[in-house]
This record gives sequence, structure tokens and C-alpha cells, in this order.
Amino acid sequence: MKAIMSILIYLRAFLTFSVIAPIVIIIILIFPSMMYKTLVLFCRLMIYMFGCEIKVNGRVPKTACFVIMANHVSFLDVFTIPSVLHGKFSAVAASKNFKIPIYSTILKLMKVISINRSNKDNAIKGIIAAQEVLKSGYHIVILPEGTRTITGDLLPFKKGGFHLAKNTGADILPIVTKGLFDIKPKNRWIIQPGVIEINILNAIKVNNKEVDELLIETHNSFLESYK
Repeated sequence: MKAIMSILIYLRAFLTFSVIAPIVIIIILIFPSMMYKTLVLFCRLMIYMFGCEIKVNGRVPKTACFVIMANHVSFLDVFTIPSVLHGKFSAVAASKNFKIPIYSTILKLMKVISINRSNKDNAIKGIIAAQEVLKSGYHIVILPEGTRTITGDLLPFKKGGFHLAKNTGADILPIVTKGLFDIKPKNRWIIQPGVIEINILNAIKVNNKEVDELLIETHNSFLESYK
């Protein structure tokens, strides 16, 4: 029964994406100023189409642009994190995402930076590109674990996002989701709709901290929220 329900949910979500995403692109091209509000609504719609609901604790401050760091639990992260953002936002994303039809077009419109973590030179160029986007008034979303957890536990963090924060002076805003691992982990195709809890934590000040200090402080902040 769960398998049949999952197939129906995937089909519903796929059809919604296939119909609505091109409309979103058209709206963005005609009314660029509506881009981010439209994308937030689209992400919330996709979460609903997957049979889930969102519970938000906290709010993204409107006082500055942040390096937003979130845990990487499910493919649904790509709809979950933007659903609570406001203002202009972009992200650093794996290069494989730019091979997905329609989705890749949205990423390009959002100025999302493609990065190949297996290529050090490419990764460095990606961080440099992200710095310029952040300085132009965008939040930058990074998933510092680099890949989805298959155990539900928090993975070690990569350093790229912390170099980005230190080089730009932008504070780090941790966002921790709960519930997504039970809904759809990487190693299970069946989806079990439920509540996604999104916890927006206190910003971490960059000040004069070194990269390793920022990494440890942020990782500890995530671990505390996991309890």
C-alpha cells in the first residue's frame, strides 16, 4: 500500500512540476521583480504536492545577507529551504543539478553557482563566484555536508562555505530541518508524507574568527539543534 501511495505522490508532484515550473520561468522572465516571491510560493506548492506540511520556528532576519547553511537530508531540501527565505537568494549547488531539464533553467535565473566538489580548482572558482553574488545583495545557501546523510546523523562539514563567510564578512545563518529523513531519505524510494520542522537558529558572527573556528561553532550549533 505504501508503495502504491508513493507512486501516486511522485506522479502528482512530477505533473505539478512539469506544468507549473515552465509557468514560473515565464513569470520570472516577464516580471523579474517577482522572481523570489514566485519561487518561494512554488517551493511551498511542491512540498504540499509531496504530501507534507511545514512548521517553522524562527525567522530569517531582514537586516543583512547571510551565508545560509542547512543540513542535507533529502532531495526535498531543494524545496524546503527556499520556502522560508525572503529577499534575493542564490546557492552553491552540485554541477549535476544543471543537467536536469527545466530545473537547470530556474537555477541559472537564480544565479546559482555550479560546483564540482571532486575538482578542487572548480570548487575554489565556485566559492569566488559565490562571493561576488553575495556581495551584490543575495543570501547564499550552502549545504556544508556536501551530500545527503544515509543514517540521519549529521556529517562532517566541508570548508568552502566557511571560506565564503570569512572572505565576505557575512554572518552564517544555520537552518536545521527535522522530519525529512523519515519522509524521504536518500536510500529509500518510498515517501512517507509528514511534518517538516524548519528551525532557523541564531546567526553566527564571523568577526575575526578563523575558518576552522567557524566550522566548529556552526557544526556544534547544528548538533545542539539535533537533540
